[in-house]
Amino acid sequence: MAENEASRFADPFKLTIILFSSIAFMYFAGEVLKPLALSILLSFALAPGVRLLEKAGLPRTASVVFMVLLSLGLLGGIGFVVGQQLTSLAAKLPEYQKNIESKLSGAGVFREKGKETTAERLEKMANEVTAKMEAPAVPDERGQVPIQRVEVVSHPSFQERLSSYVGPYLEFLGVGSFVLILVLFMLIGREELSDRIVALFGHYHVTLTTRTMQEIGQRISKYLGMFSLMNAGFGLVIWLGLKVIGVPYAELWGSLAAMLRFIPYVGPAAAFVLPVVFSFAYFPGWRQPLEVIALFGVVETALNSFLEPVVYGKTTGVSALGLLVAAMFWTWLWGTMGLLLSTPLTVCLAVIGKYVPVLSFFSTMLGEETELEPDVRFYQRLVALDRERAIDVVEGALKKRPRAEVFDEVLIPALARAERDAAREELNDTEREFVWSVVGEILDSLEGRPDYSLSTRGLVPQGEEASVESDGSPCVVGLAVENTSDALALRMLGQLLAAGGCRMEVLACTDSSLHVAERVAEEAPRVVVASVLPKEGLALGRYLVRQLRARFPDMPLVLGRWGHADEAGDGPGPGKGRERLSELGATRVVDTLAEARERIFQMVNPELREKAVASAPLPA
Repeated sequence: MAENEASRFADPFKLTIILFSSIAFMYFAGEVLKPLALSILLSFALAPGVRLLEKAGLPRTASVVFMVLLSLGLLGGIGFVVGQQLTSLAAKLPEYQKNIESKLSGAGVFREKGKETTAERLEKMANEVTAKMEAPAVPDERGQVPIQRVEVVSHPSFQERLSSYVGPYLEFLGVGSFVLILVLFMLIGREELSDRIVALFGHYHVTLTTRTMQEIGQRISKYLGMFSLMNAGFGLVIWLGLKVIGVPYAELWGSLAAMLRFIPYVGPAAAFVLPVVFSFAYFPGWRQPLEVIALFGVVETALNSFLEPVVYGKTTGVSALGLLVAAMFWTWLWGTMGLLLSTPLTVCLAVIGKYVPVLSFFSTMLGEETELEPDVRFYQRLVALDRERAIDVVEGALKKRPRAEVFDEVLIPALARAERDAAREELNDTEREFVWSVVGEILDSLEGRPDYSLSTRGLVPQGEEASVESDGSPCVVGLAVENTSDALALRMLGQLLAAGGCRMEVLACTDSSLHVAERVAEEAPRVVVASVLPKEGLALGRYLVRQLRARFPDMPLVLGRWGHADEAGDGPGPGKGRERLSELGATRVVDTLAEARERIFQMVNPELREKAVASAPLPA
């Protein structure tokens, strides 16, 4: 039942219809959903305080009422102080007219003797236009007076004036009361509300639904708490800085700066503009306005560079770009309220995408961490012909993981992808040669470098590696079955074997199988390794194994089919593919370079294995 229910949303067409239908519903039902979303946001903000009071022994109802009254009291106190400051500021605005006029007359306009400034010319032009508009009508040549525009001015009654003045406030009070009541009920009945959500959405996935709700609540509560502390600190720093500069009403500007920063992107700009404009009007000189600009610049730079990335990334788990795009979307959908709620709503989408597979694109698009495997990232840089960043991906992986893992999980998959894309004609010859060139360059840089490992701390000192070569011939011969990709895979294996003093000679199978067999006979190795990386090379690999086994019936023959463990061409499963290749004459069939190294050391000399896997301690 659960699988059928999940599969209904796996269809991209159905999922697209559902998403667009949901957006349309939120758009047309916004007047109902916006107060509901605000109530949920406020309940998340007050929930930690309610829990603390409950742990202290206060009943839940009393804890909820106390937290709500405390919040209303704080908001009311701040609003009262800000209102008093605004009233006092409004009464003194005419006193700053002379400073404004003097700055406007000198800002960017240099007065010359006998000439008017730009401001004076604009003022004169405006006065002339106004005088002409107010002048009485003059008869034309025929003695007719142009028809004058008559405007009927209505005199509203007392009830109409009262309704126009009080109506908007009544609507605001009504919505505020509705939000307050919802917050009270949500905080008091948290468990009951969670049970209803589980019963509605998670009847078949109780664990998944519970974890989703818990993570959403934790992220939003943590975000609101950290964001409130950060905004309060911002307002405090602005208040103290303006006090030191000597700007009047510093408490007003600090409070407005703290409150306006709750509105993403628009709020910080408004918090900056208001005190700058006031300082411009209040002070006769330019020093104090410039100091105000410098104060906001330093504080905003510190927030944007250090604190906000922590709040946005680590706290919400959403990238800054994701928040910006989401803010644009929610503002278009719900206006100013959407902008205010954009971050919490985006957090909800990111968490839901993390736990709901069919909505995982939300987590991928909005998440802070890019869920891209190192091999995919490496191959993407190669396709983009970005040599430096491709090498950086491998170098970063080598600092954290053993070389064998980096070869098997980064380089080999990238080569396999290149071969598959080339077979589908999605990768041209020039691009494939670029992939080979970069991988070869990486292998060249690793020659002679110690292999740092996370698992062991020993080091085989250089020059003390065991050697199994008695007559100068290599102990292993590698056969590149198809092309350069196979040769590169064998070079990786050769570096892994070199740690145990086992030298490998790589031969390209460009000639006939008879000639290849003669070259192998000349080298007289202890083990032969055939490398098959592209899918099309499996047929050639089977043929080569058959020919070598006929020529050398007793020689150990390892077939490395790198990246083919789950290929459908090998049979019903990996085990079936190995059995089939073993029947053709392969002594061992391996899928990874690490496994090939283990098997070859067992065949050549088991004592080499201990020295080959030993590695140096991690660099400090």
